[in-house]
Amino acid sequence: MKKRAWVLLLATSLSAGAWGQYTGEASQTAVRTDFVALDRNRDGYISKVEALANPEVQKRFAAFDADKDGRLSEAEYAAAMEDNEKRVVLDSVITARVKAALLAERGIPSLSISVETYEGGVLLKGFVPAADIVSRAGRITAGVAGVRTVHNNIGVRQ
Repeated sequence: MKKRAWVLLLATSLSAGAWGQYTGEASQTAVRTDFVALDRNRDGYISKVEALANPEVQKRFAAFDADKDGRLSEAEYAAAMEDNEKRVVLDSVITARVKAALLAERGIPSLSISVETYEGGVLLKGFVPAADIVSRAGRITAGVAGVRTVHNNIGVRQ
């Protein structure tokens, strides 16, 4: 019974938006430091080539290059990093919801299953004693709010 109460508490806190985003002075300093580190030629902008050093910046480059000049200003970079931070928080919420759903399900050894999330895609890894548990874990995961895709890499170990 304690397990179900914990799962209910976790799910309630996630639904209520308990996961906030930190936007203090320390994070602004970190953005500035990261920007300077990426700006290899010290021209005050991050080019497409310089963005290759950070996959998250590279991925968001075109979307956040507001003036379409082929480079990111510090403000554009900060917006891209804020977008990435939101993604990380949302992925963390999805991971917690999936773990809670697996914990709540009887017969699934949830502690043997690892859950990773990136942009709504959930990766399940681990080993379970029977093949039907693999498919059940995948179906439960697919039913969790926010999950876009499920990559079920759970193996069966006798």
